[in-house]
Amino acid sequence: MQKQGMLSRPVTVLPGVGTRKAQSMKGLGLETVRDVLFSFPRTYKDFQKVLSPDQVEPGSVQLVHGPLLHLRERPISQGRRLIQATLGGQLGVTWFVYHRAPGPSFLYRKLQKVREVWVYGIVKEGALFPEMASPEVFTRQPVHQGLMPVYPLVTGISNDQRVKWVRESLKYLDEIQECLPQNLLDSYLGRQEALRQIHFPKDWEHYAKARERLACEELFLFHLGLQRGQRQQEGFAHQPDGELAARYLRQLPFELTEDQKEALRQVAEDMEAGQPMRRLIQGEVGSGKTVVAEYGAVKAVASGGQVAMMVPTEVLARQMAQRLEKSLGSLGIRVALLIGNMKAKEQQAVRETLAEGEIDVVVGTHALITDKVEYRNLTLAIVDEQHRFGVRQRAALLGKGNPDLLVMSATPIPRSLALTVYGDLDTTEIRQLPANRQPVDTRLINPERRDDVYRFVLSRVKQGEQAYVVFPLVEESEHMDLKAAVQEMEELQKGLLAEARVGLIHGQMGREKDEVFQAFARGELDVLIATTVVEVGMNVPNATVMVIENAERFGLAQLHQLRGRVGRGEKPGICFLLAYSSSPHSRERLEVVRKSNDGFFIAEEDLRLRGPGDLLGVRQWGQPFFRLADLQEDRELLRLAAEAARELLSGDASLQGYPELVQELDQYPI
Repeated sequence: MQKQGMLSRPVTVLPGVGTRKAQSMKGLGLETVRDVLFSFPRTYKDFQKVLSPDQVEPGSVQLVHGPLLHLRERPISQGRRLIQATLGGQLGVTWFVYHRAPGPSFLYRKLQKVREVWVYGIVKEGALFPEMASPEVFTRQPVHQGLMPVYPLVTGISNDQRVKWVRESLKYLDEIQECLPQNLLDSYLGRQEALRQIHFPKDWEHYAKARERLACEELFLFHLGLQRGQRQQEGFAHQPDGELAARYLRQLPFELTEDQKEALRQVAEDMEAGQPMRRLIQGEVGSGKTVVAEYGAVKAVASGGQVAMMVPTEVLARQMAQRLEKSLGSLGIRVALLIGNMKAKEQQAVRETLAEGEIDVVVGTHALITDKVEYRNLTLAIVDEQHRFGVRQRAALLGKGNPDLLVMSATPIPRSLALTVYGDLDTTEIRQLPANRQPVDTRLINPERRDDVYRFVLSRVKQGEQAYVVFPLVEESEHMDLKAAVQEMEELQKGLLAEARVGLIHGQMGREKDEVFQAFARGELDVLIATTVVEVGMNVPNATVMVIENAERFGLAQLHQLRGRVGRGEKPGICFLLAYSSSPHSRERLEVVRKSNDGFFIAEEDLRLRGPGDLLGVRQWGQPFFRLADLQEDRELLRLAAEAARELLSGDASLQGYPELVQELDQYPI
């Protein structure tokens, strides 16, 4: 069989792979010979050195060879047996086996027949000499020398089989074309050699070089896929600022911060360019991101365009529409609201006037991206609190006419994650807070003082202020001993907060949720007991106190976002973190929030302490599962890959000069 084209052939061309085996391999994502090559080991067994029993050192995994002595087996209980022996009388080895039948176990009979063995496992200190518990045992010296790859497995597939298939697939390595541009390739191993070394590295140094090369490739292809197409489309070039923008800026009731001024400059430059703007504005709660969005809207309308602003909830949509009506209405800009909770006739009326161009700015939820909605001339799309939307929803909004895109996020994201989740966007950070914005006083409270906290809440309520109480769950869980909003509301209403007007809001409620929040916003409720639905965007200036129950169950960025709901008016805010876990790790995490009001620092610490998989639920954004790249370990690679992709596309937006790269991108799962 010819080598040419073998990598695209199904795995059934590999030795020992029939239809049933191929079906099992499909569960590992292995459908072609190429898939086998690009499915990397999850770890390695270090077979570089074979030690004798007197050479072992406790504390690490080692391969040890020696004579098997003092072998014996004894029953423990309920069919379990303990096999004990030594290697040369200097290394103790034990195995636990399950064997109910009469006579010795299979492993014991196997060991009885040999005089020497090779064992692989972690060596620990023992009472008389070092010991290994349940090591992997070989009655012949392992064939593989160096680092032995260990692959992900499913039922019916062994690691030995996977090793055999990889060895066979490597025979067709010459079909693999180089895909990195020369400026990157000069710094890393060639692709074919990297693939060979990632599967069967000679040593840890060769592994590190192979991993670095392939991780760089992964991140480069990811960024290239995100940015490809965006850079070659023609966008709407908005006009330079005129009288309308000047009037808007003159009427602002406060002085812009330097960060805000820089953000406006970048947005103006993007919107006036011929290519579509794709910009992320990251900023602290209360840092003034909405001013940037309003400025963009004014600029779009002044150029004859329309603006769509998509927010995650109907409550926020109403709040934002009211704000824009107040700030832009005086400029003659027509603002409308479009949400699913409106009557059918009202929705139809908004859609008709939008299509006719009689609405300049429309604010809404997912209702903005339904097939029924048409725009006369959509030139700017604004997505608020982007992490609440999926990638497809953002794409659906852009599909309404390829408008400029402005993404707003009040949840600071570590740069490494921002480069991944928002890899196709230019990023602007607003770190400065307005002069009148005070940091929230955050206190870590022992549960023993819980009653004191609620007495404090009641005292503030009696002074005319309002408070939030946040719980991690809606109903009691059999699996986690957490406080839950529904049950705790009843207890607090009857007890510590009996003198206050209390409401409940959580994500499982329907339209009632909006009604309760509106009542709280109007001051008709004193305390709002809630789940994390209050995390984003809700603005009640009279709310000054927040209590977060089971604070250890929240991410740090989430805690920072939550406390940003209080202290938004003239009076400073205070946030109590009630932690029911005494573990040092929980304490370390919560101390980060207690000591710092810098959301960007907190986000970096959250990434360090929890890892990217949990942070803000990044997988829901559509982040791919990287085979090798790690967002923490490979931060510098991530930055280099993003810059390299941008540089390449700036010179050849359609990649006409890189046919191999286009072919590779078509196979890359973005």
